[in-house]
Amino acid sequence: MDNKRKIIITALGILAIGGIIIILLLPSKSKLSNIDFYVFDSNDNYHYEVNEKLEFMINDTAAVKGRKLLWQMGNSDAISDKSNMKYSYGSPGKYLVTLKIDNSYTINKYIKVISGTERAAIDSVPHIYGVSEGYQGEELVFAAEGYGMNSWQWEFGESGTVDAYDQQVVYTYENPGEYTIKLQTNTTQYPVKHHITILPRFEKAEEIITVDSLVLAQDDIRKHLQAIADTRVSQHPVYYEHYNYIRNKYFCIPADRVAVVVNGEKYNDFTGYCQGLHFLESNTKRRVRIDEVLIDKLHCVSTIQITQSYTEK
Repeated sequence: MDNKRKIIITALGILAIGGIIIILLLPSKSKLSNIDFYVFDSNDNYHYEVNEKLEFMINDTAAVKGRKLLWQMGNSDAISDKSNMKYSYGSPGKYLVTLKIDNSYTINKYIKVISGTERAAIDSVPHIYGVSEGYQGEELVFAAEGYGMNSWQWEFGESGTVDAYDQQVVYTYENPGEYTIKLQTNTTQYPVKHHITILPRFEKAEEIITVDSLVLAQDDIRKHLQAIADTRVSQHPVYYEHYNYIRNKYFCIPADRVAVVVNGEKYNDFTGYCQGLHFLESNTKRRVRIDEVLIDKLHCVSTIQITQSYTEK
């Protein structure tokens, strides 16, 4: 009995060791469960368009290193062994993009690819670019963006009538309060609206207390750019939170028309700069530090000068 018992114990031990080895050799699903992929449009207009180069990016390339990757694009095309790749669709439609890892883990994502006609219909709707908050007596800049416009009628809600007829206008509110800006163009059946809050000036001892709003705005932009630089690639929503904050609060023109000068010599547009700051500049060995930001105007920024440096981790 003792010999049989020893044989049984030895056999069970061998089976246990073999099982552990097999488990170790199997792909780790716990690691793969954190894998996701994102799709970026090259012109940054938040539309996936026919013949546009779309970038497909895995959030953690280190986790899939050495693994077998297969992209199925939803139209019978397949691409192998690329963690990041670019692809263009030749026809509009809704596509199910599938990423297979080691033939054992699958990630699916639907994307909608639109035609040029669909995009034109979307982009034909005018947009009002301007601040949502200002001060009594402050010169505020507003601009209309959209295709096919040749006439503009602005109502700023204070005079009760049409106040301006240009594509880009400057308006000063005489009284604090809540206002609805209305823009009527030749391309719209109904006015486009934009809400704004006008705050009162602060007066003390018959003197207006002024705050260097430009300095405050520059430091505010610097903090949000630093947050973009510090955000991990996988934190895509956090990146857009800070990017959209700067764009919506300080720009009255599209972000790709705002010029960025880095350390006095490197020129880029704001969108391209932020993408590079988030995906390319910072890495595991060094981190970008935004030292100073200078802007040309307070509420309708067209040029940003950035001084930045690198710190070793």
